[in-house]
Amino acid sequence: MKTVVFSVTVGLLLLFAGNVNAAEDETVVDPNSDLYDTTRVIEEVEYELTEENSEKALLQDEYADDRLNEAELSLEEGDEEKAEELLEDYEGHVGQIEEDLEAAKEAGEDTTAVEETVVESSQKRSENLEALLKREDLPEEAKAGIMKALENQEMAKQKFLAARKKAEEAQTAAEDKQADAVAKAEEAQEKQEEVQAKAEEKQKQVKDKAEQAQKQAKQRKSEATEEANQGKTQQSNRTSTSQDNKPSTPVESDEQEGETEQSEQSGQNTGNQNPAAQKEGTSRRP
Repeated sequence: MKTVVFSVTVGLLLLFAGNVNAAEDETVVDPNSDLYDTTRVIEEVEYELTEENSEKALLQDEYADDRLNEAELSLEEGDEEKAEELLEDYEGHVGQIEEDLEAAKEAGEDTTAVEETVVESSQKRSENLEALLKREDLPEEAKAGIMKALENQEMAKQKFLAARKKAEEAQTAAEDKQADAVAKAEEAQEKQEEVQAKAEEKQKQVKDKAEQAQKQAKQRKSEATEEANQGKTQQSNRTSTSQDNKPSTPVESDEQEGETEQSEQSGQNTGNQNPAAQKEGTSRRP
């Protein structure tokens, strides 16, 4: 039941906020008007319903502008007490901006655009505060509050600028680190490709040598086979030539040898006869 009532209340406030914001676009809501308390409640609800811290910082930046305008209006109406109260609220909004931005950074949100908006708004508010200080009818108590607001405003501005510079330096360092990492990665890639190319070249050389050795072995085998075939051919030719040079009738040769031996033996026998017979034989010769 409480949830339903809260939802209805928020819905009515947001519906009413449309009319109030439309009026605020034309003029500043008078802090003494009946609508003023409603506008402050709407601000609180709007702020609580916003989730992102960077968006909350932007809302606080808008509320700071409203409080400063309202304080100026109260001074014009002579309500110094209300003006001092609004200036204190203004300082509270400025402090909350810083806290929301810090929370946004811790949450990893991108606060670059938000910080630029806040710095611009802060500069404008500083100009408005300085203009208020120049008023002759400004009470001393209000003047002290404005001077304090200016000091806080300047401190907040310097913090924003320092934070932005630090963020830029961190971003530059991160980019440099990333560029260095990319360069190292590219260098490592080049070395890897070079090593791979050398390995492929060496592998190619080994392959070429193996192919060349295989080719030479094949050639030597072919030459050896050819020499063996030539040797077989020459042996065959020698065998054929030897057979062609042998006598065709070896039996007749044996007979001739036998006759020669008999003839020699006959001659020897004739020589062994007595001299008388030899002489007789000689005398019988013609």
